Amino acid sequence: MKAAWAHTALERMARFWRDPFVLLIVFIAILGTAHILVRTAIYGAAVSPVSILLLSTALNFLAGEGWRDLMGSPMTGYPPLFPLLLAAGGWVGIEPLAAGRWINAAAFGLTILVAGCWLRSNLRSQWLALVATAILAASLPLSDLASRFLTEPLFVLFTLLALIQLEAFLNRKTDAALYWAAVFAALAALTRYPGVVLIGIGVLILLPLARLRHTLVFGAISSLPLLAVLAHNWVVADTLTGQRQGTGQSLSASLSQVADTFREWVVPPNTPDGLTYLLWLAVGMVGVSGVLCATRRRSNDSRRNPQPTNDPEAVRSYFRLKPALLFGVFTVAYLVFMVAVVPLTVGQGIDSRYLLPVYVPLLLTAVFLLDRFLSIKAAGWRVAVRCVMVSLVLLGTLAHVGFSTRENLRLTTQAHVAGYKYLSYNTAHWQHSETLNYIRPGQPDRRQDLHQQRSDCLVLGSDCRPKKC
Repeated sequence: MKAAWAHTALERMARFWRDPFVLLIVFIAILGTAHILVRTAIYGAAVSPVSILLLSTALNFLAGEGWRDLMGSPMTGYPPLFPLLLAAGGWVGIEPLAAGRWINAAAFGLTILVAGCWLRSNLRSQWLALVATAILAASLPLSDLASRFLTEPLFVLFTLLALIQLEAFLNRKTDAALYWAAVFAALAALTRYPGVVLIGIGVLILLPLARLRHTLVFGAISSLPLLAVLAHNWVVADTLTGQRQGTGQSLSASLSQVADTFREWVVPPNTPDGLTYLLWLAVGMVGVSGVLCATRRRSNDSRRNPQPTNDPEAVRSYFRLKPALLFGVFTVAYLVFMVAVVPLTVGQGIDSRYLLPVYVPLLLTAVFLLDRFLSIKAAGWRVAVRCVMVSLVLLGTLAHVGFSTRENLRLTTQAHVAGYKYLSYNTAHWQHSETLNYIRPGQPDRRQDLHQQRSDCLVLGSDCRPKKC
């Protein structure tokens, strides 16, 4: 029985990968990975103060100095997965600085591939799936973070995989999908602490829609690694996630920063005003199509099944998750978490880096709703209205991809000429800073001096020359 099931699964997978649309998605993902590698070929991935902390932890671990950062303090401000991957690169002969560049480029390409394959499986319009995959490949927020030595690209990938596997379990009830969802949620939490949102959403959704044992299994697998890390942090440093000081900004200021970030995602830099209006109009049309699609589906469901019965299985079937619904739930929960937590724990505003995990789920949800709207049968004047809406969305998409691609090429050229001019040590000006000498290969003699520097050496722009405290 199991052999027959495995044979059927392999046949289905083989048919899927022979699909020419899937091959095009793979090509787009490879193109995105190559773009990140080309951008970082001269000066490497953009190295910021956060990057120095992550790199120093990996270098100290490789040197046998323990799990400590640049200042010699226990590394508690960031989870251990990313530095461990950097150290693993050192064990096989890849310098941590080069390993981080390849990890983030691969994470960017895999995010495009996973999202594209999900679109191919869940959309009725395969061309729409290709267009959405192209939007991801040309995305300025994703490519910008993938070009920097940070943990966000890996966190975005694990979050997307966990949501897809959790949705697969809720819709098809396969235990393997539940286990994979729990593993990816655990990896996300070990990459960035906000991964706890993913764990919480999984538990809260599984409680009413699955059996208790499924909820317990998911909660245990996804949370135990993070709990072990937090316990270690408390033992070695009397803190769970490091000493933090927030901005204390108001709720209105945080919401304004979230709105500004969304605006930057929709409108690429240097976009003319006329096309800016077109882009926002296209976004509005997608929102209208989603509302119309959801309203029509709810009315159809109410006519077919006016009230769910008291049988638990019937209730679960009635409220069975539809594709992309889980993405929307995660987006709302994560935004609420960021607005509530960041002003209290982070000494800077809410920007694209902190909101990036909702970028891909938002896009997939919007494309899914648009696809379902296009599949609704229409006649008469409704056909003309739908044609106008689709035309506006298509024009807006072409403008977005075109201007995003142009900006990506400009940033890549700039990175080749002078490095990264903002929030980065590795520019033409900073090539001889002592901070870069620390993270480069062959500089172990400088580490002891750098351990004794004050913490203000991590402020970008300081010379960071070795000095006594």
